[in-house]
Amino acid sequence: MKNTSLSSAVENFAASTHHFTDPDLERPWDWNDYKEGVRFAFFRTYEQLCELAARLEIERNASAHPFTIAQRILGQYHAASRDLQAVLQGVTDELAAQVPGDATSSGLPGDAPHSGLPGDAPSSRLPAEGEWPLRQVLAHIVQADRGFFANINYGLERARTGDSRPQEMTEDMWNTFWADAPFAELSERGTLAEMQAYHHRLHPRILHTFSGISADELHLPIYFWEGQMPLEFRLHRFSSHMRQHTIQAEKTLAMLCRPPSETMRLLRIVYSALAAVESVTIGDESFGLERQNELAEEIARQTGEITKVVG
Repeated sequence: MKNTSLSSAVENFAASTHHFTDPDLERPWDWNDYKEGVRFAFFRTYEQLCELAARLEIERNASAHPFTIAQRILGQYHAASRDLQAVLQGVTDELAAQVPGDATSSGLPGDAPHSGLPGDAPSSRLPAEGEWPLRQVLAHIVQADRGFFANINYGLERARTGDSRPQEMTEDMWNTFWADAPFAELSERGTLAEMQAYHHRLHPRILHTFSGISADELHLPIYFWEGQMPLEFRLHRFSSHMRQHTIQAEKTLAMLCRPPSETMRLLRIVYSALAAVESVTIGDESFGLERQNELAEEIARQTGEITKVVG
């Protein structure tokens, strides 16, 4: 998925406003007869994105390239990714490195004691007990996406070509696949922003690679650490796993005495609406681009107005 002018406009809106306090939201800003203050600019941005998403979805389904099941699943994964971005908005490296004082378990069932990713040696990064700092949560999400991506891609290629490769990736195969995008050192020493940048490069690669999966292929068995499961299940694990650890990130922020402000809650729904627009373009990246550009200009204008008001 391309980084369009619309995604850039919304990300700039978030970067410019995430620090707004409740009194900032009360400052005067009018839209037509609505005189509800700066707060209403967030709802206008949300409404504009929702309107565009609704119209584009109807048009896409009526086009020569309507949505496939796989593209719908990838859209759900993309929505989860934008939600994680919203939750981590404004988190500094210092905050991301802090371990919550509560030493109890994270309480998230279903995580294996190892990630099952060949060559990734995750055990040194996944403590057996205690809470995870936010950078570790993000590192684990990226590691999992890498594992899902590599193993699904391998199994899909193997099924499409009918070759005689083993059903499970070897460590050499894993290293070859990731030769141009290593992550181990970054996960240990990189800043939060650097890990996020890595993830933002990986994410569209996953969407693009899997956007052509057919309905028949969803039944293909794909091997991973727990054995064989249908490809459709594997695709859903992208969003399910990310949602699981987004909840963990929220809990961690609360324990670090940083519950979400009203502004952060508003940005979260804005990002959800952006994801709805972007998901319409999976498998057809140029779809609705002109109207996305028009809305990007409007959001940029509104951003300038409210940042000037807040000062």
